[in-house]
Amino acid sequence: MKLHTYDRGRAERLVPLLRSILRELRERREAIRVLDQWLEREQADGPTRAQRIADLAGHRRGELEAERELEGLGCALDGDHPLRVLIPGGNGRLESGFAFDPQRGALDAPPRASVR
Repeated sequence: MKLHTYDRGRAERLVPLLRSILRELRERREAIRVLDQWLEREQADGPTRAQRIADLAGHRRGELEAERELEGLGCALDGDHPLRVLIPGGNGRLESGFAFDPQRGALDAPPRASVR
């Protein structure tokens, strides 16, 4: 497995890609939530239900692909804040790297509690 390392400049250049991946994750998770609610509420079988189940599977697959894309960059989702991304530092370790929070648009040092 390749060791990914980022200094502040490389981490900042990664931000536009992270924004895109996080936007996709947020949209897919919302679609999953809506479809799950619909499937719980509607008990009837038929083509509509089958299509919703297929849509749900597609969104779950897309969510997994987006998470794998983050992993491929050496990054991880923050367990305490699911749409904050932890970026490895110069030694390849998350705790010495950065945290990107798309709501704040900021690149900070990762909170100690989030890095496990």
